[in-house]
Amino acid sequence: MNEPAALQIEFLPSSIAGVVTLLAVIATAALVAWLPREPWYRLLAVSALGAYGIALTRAWAQRSTPRAVVAIALDANRHIAIVERSGHRIEGEVQDDSYVGSMLTTIVWRGSGARRSRTIAILPDMLSAEDLRKLRVLLRLGKIPRARE
Repeated sequence: MNEPAALQIEFLPSSIAGVVTLLAVIATAALVAWLPREPWYRLLAVSALGAYGIALTRAWAQRSTPRAVVAIALDANRHIAIVERSGHRIEGEVQDDSYVGSMLTTIVWRGSGARRSRTIAILPDMLSAEDLRKLRVLLRLGKIPRARE
């Protein structure tokens, strides 16, 4: 039996990710602003949170930073190839920690020779409905590669 072709997916900017990021940063900044510290310390912390929120929105919601993942290719044997905005392509394996849910899908993967795993969070508005369905099926039913003997 032949292996199915790799699933090629390009991610779209996400308004849901932008709103979630904005709300989380505002809530965190509000909590920090009420801390019993000197005003300059709170101002510095809130400013740092604002800068972090902008960077996070650019990377996750808009996918405009050089290291933002803009496309993936996923095989049935859980081999994945990641393409970053800078054009850099990284190949690796999908880990068992990946999650498939109705509102959030996460791909936990480790590049070839890498020490740490990386994660890609995928919301429903980042893909077409058909691509999201195919991705979820492939993540749930993909074969776990056997260890080399």
